[in-house]
Amino acid sequence: MDSYFEKGIKLKGTLWIKGAVHFDAEFEGEIYSSDHFVVGKSGKVLGNVKTRDITNMGFIQGNLFAENKVSLMNDSRLVGDIATYHLVIDEGSNFEGRCKMADEAPKTVKEEMKTLERPIPKAVKKPKVTRASDSATDKKKETQWGKVAGIVVVVLAIGGVTWFTPRGEGELEPLIQNANKLVTEKKYTDAETIFKKALDVSRVDARVYAGLGDIYFADKRYNDSLAQFQRAIDLNPANGEYRIKQAKSYSSKGQLKEAIESYKLALEIDPKQAIAFYNLGLLYTEQEKIDEAREALNMSVELDSNSYQSHEALSQLYLRENKIAPAIAEITAAIKLEAKEPRLHLALGKLLLDSGKEKEAVKAFEETAKAFPKNFSAQIRLADWYYVKGMLDESLETYQVAESIDSNHPLVNARLGKIYADKSQQKKAHLALEKAIKLNPEDAESHYQLGKLVSSEGKLGRAQSLLSNAVALDANNGAAHYELGDVLLRRGKVDLAESAFKKALQLEAKNSDFIMGMAMALVEQKKLDRALKMLLPVAKKEADNPKILMAVCNVYTKKGYFTTATGYCEKSLKLNADDYDTMNRLAWLYAKKSAKLSRALELSSKTLKAHPKRPEYIDTLSEILYVQGETDKAMEKIKEAINLVPNNPYYKQQLWKFKNVAPKPPA
Repeated sequence: MDSYFEKGIKLKGTLWIKGAVHFDAEFEGEIYSSDHFVVGKSGKVLGNVKTRDITNMGFIQGNLFAENKVSLMNDSRLVGDIATYHLVIDEGSNFEGRCKMADEAPKTVKEEMKTLERPIPKAVKKPKVTRASDSATDKKKETQWGKVAGIVVVVLAIGGVTWFTPRGEGELEPLIQNANKLVTEKKYTDAETIFKKALDVSRVDARVYAGLGDIYFADKRYNDSLAQFQRAIDLNPANGEYRIKQAKSYSSKGQLKEAIESYKLALEIDPKQAIAFYNLGLLYTEQEKIDEAREALNMSVELDSNSYQSHEALSQLYLRENKIAPAIAEITAAIKLEAKEPRLHLALGKLLLDSGKEKEAVKAFEETAKAFPKNFSAQIRLADWYYVKGMLDESLETYQVAESIDSNHPLVNARLGKIYADKSQQKKAHLALEKAIKLNPEDAESHYQLGKLVSSEGKLGRAQSLLSNAVALDANNGAAHYELGDVLLRRGKVDLAESAFKKALQLEAKNSDFIMGMAMALVEQKKLDRALKMLLPVAKKEADNPKILMAVCNVYTKKGYFTTATGYCEKSLKLNADDYDTMNRLAWLYAKKSAKLSRALELSSKTLKAHPKRPEYIDTLSEILYVQGETDKAMEKIKEAINLVPNNPYYKQQLWKFKNVAPKPPA
């Protein structure tokens, strides 16, 4: 080698070299070499190189033109384009760019160097004349470094011309500023175009690659963003911000190990970067490395006392450890720093709930909803609280506020539908539940609620369809299986009803409603004793349950034990005086026994006033009239029932009885 540039030397400008050179230094600018230019393992060149032969063992960011051959050795890296005759690429080298193989011999580098205009060097001061006593030492140094010194002087002299005015600097700066402004405005396509123009001016400015990395990151092109941030780091390895951006790209790709390593490198560059500690803490939390996460987040708080995010993250960390008191302290600190963030207030409310401070929690929720009336999360959280507590009026009012913010939220519509149904506002319940199902067809609860609603209205076909959907979407909803069984039973599909009731009981074996459903299915199959065997223990255990007493009454009625049935029915009505089915059953039993007919008539009148088109209620009145000897009125009434359900054989049988069988006189 004619010349050698050792590691640690840093140069900038335009380098003209004659002879073979081994380069382990750092250089930014353009290089013209007439012979063999070797970039050593420690060498870094940021700029274009024109030479006869080049061997790269280090790092080059720029385009290569070699008159004869380019050799890329193991562990080397080249970011740029190649033009040459011969190309050798070792296994393990890294090449990012394009390659053009020339067919004819171009003008040699030596010839090109002769025709190129060299910059005129600034005047160099003459060196001081050395004293005689120093001549021996100086002569020895000159012997060791003579060749390099001569070249370095030329480089510095020529480099001095361009040191403060590198090629394109005046054009580059406005491009970078304009592109960064567009990134801030989220005009990423325009920003990318300008950054790429900047690359035509200079490929050695780290800010350009970092800017492209920001664009690709915003566009979720994480592989591309990583490549750009790596180039920025290669050009400016002392910039910790580029490491942080690189870490975020890794994190977004799910490469947590690499992300953590990048954050650590950023902190090696600047140990006081609070944001790096914060993000590192989040990653450790995600990896369940709780101690490391706490240490990192505490460092973040210590370095940036105004960061509410760090306090919030610490609060969540303490909550995971079930340390409620410090979690409350941290979220309170976060609120003091950022009182306008409703999420923090809601988090405080939840923590207060978890700590058993219910009144303080509700107060926090109410104050949040009041302070942020347009915040959906605040309103829905308070509405949910009221709903769980059974405070339907307050819940309804708050859900309505939430609906005014987001009318197409499926949960809001589902909850509104349920509340409207509970408040017997059937039309509103229908609309809300239908909308909830349209917005979220997988909402099993809304299918169940709407199925239950239309079942109560007697629309059994639609009810069966909705309830079948409910149990298909959520097989563990025992209430949906029960309601489906009830609908199937009313439609005469006894076997299917029994199957539905069995599934309900498998989920909740002691649920008295489910037991009653199964008993009624057994009654329809005339398995009356089995039905009683199921019901009587429950009636004894739940003596104040009017529904179970009524179920027992119905079974004894089917068995013809009218006196026993009457006793259970009277107990049921005493417990639930407004139940029309119980009134109707008791009135019918009185008629069958020809006893308390005035009371029977009173009860029957109440049922028909509330439901004048219920055929079973009409039948009871006709039976009372028949027993009283008013057969004409009895026939007139039963005909009303037949008109409502023309194919019911029982009502036709009743009409025949009223015409042909004389009633027994009342007892």
